[in-house]
Amino acid sequence: MAPVLAEAEVVLRDGSTVHVRPVVPEDRDCMRAFLGSLSEKSRWLRYFSGGVDLDWAARAAVGMSYPASYGIVAVRGDDRIVAHATYGTADAGRAEVAFAVADEMQGMGIATILLAHLAEAAEEAGIGWFEAEVLPENHKMVAVFRESGFAVKTHSVPGVIQLEFPTALGPEARRRFEERECVAAAAAVRSFLAPSSVAVVGASRRQGTVGHETLRNVQEAGFTGPVYAVNARAATVRDIPAFASIADVPGAVELAVIAVPADAVVETARQCAVKGVKALVVLSAGFGESGP
Repeated sequence: MAPVLAEAEVVLRDGSTVHVRPVVPEDRDCMRAFLGSLSEKSRWLRYFSGGVDLDWAARAAVGMSYPASYGIVAVRGDDRIVAHATYGTADAGRAEVAFAVADEMQGMGIATILLAHLAEAAEEAGIGWFEAEVLPENHKMVAVFRESGFAVKTHSVPGVIQLEFPTALGPEARRRFEERECVAAAAAVRSFLAPSSVAVVGASRRQGTVGHETLRNVQEAGFTGPVYAVNARAATVRDIPAFASIADVPGAVELAVIAVPADAVVETARQCAVKGVKALVVLSAGFGESGP
């Protein structure tokens, strides 16, 4: 039985989010795809081998049996796994931990977040100590442990660095996690207040409409980044090219302003998620303010 409160939406250093949850047997195909997407170097650092059997590794990764072993994943979009962490008991009261993070997601703080979730689950299971073996060239993972705030002890033996630390989240670890949350929250708000690019979804050619006036305001407010108009029935809006959907916008979009009818907002938001939009502002009427 998995520990309670094991799922969470967490904000990363760049302001984007991932969903953290326990791994389940149904994740095997997604796990296989995730492990296959890792670079050869990342697989080497995770498994100490460049020729690991990925089918076997995927089956092992989802074959957890809490409390003796436990695994969690960070997922994005349509349940795409971008990170995986696991522990397995080594001796009474001790467990070995291991991590893998998608190459493009490294440096965003995911491993540190997963470490905290693993530690919470392990402490609940009566495991007092974590240990890990890391290749000396795996500087990023060594830094994750050392900068986590946990009281990490290191030992060098031929070929590997051995680390051990208590699973209890002490005052220093709590302080560092709170600092990370502040940094991530500021990054998330920055996407609203100082976006690098803006798209107005529902930009209308009719003056006086919300979509038209929003686009006009963005253009006339001195915003210097790329501005995109999304209108399925127009080639241009206010003298700039219009695109049929957010997916058709050629560049990255940090902030999308949604000005479409209420019944189209959810699907539009999903399309923005697939596009990688970081922040949404919804200006659509027809929700709880005007009916049940």
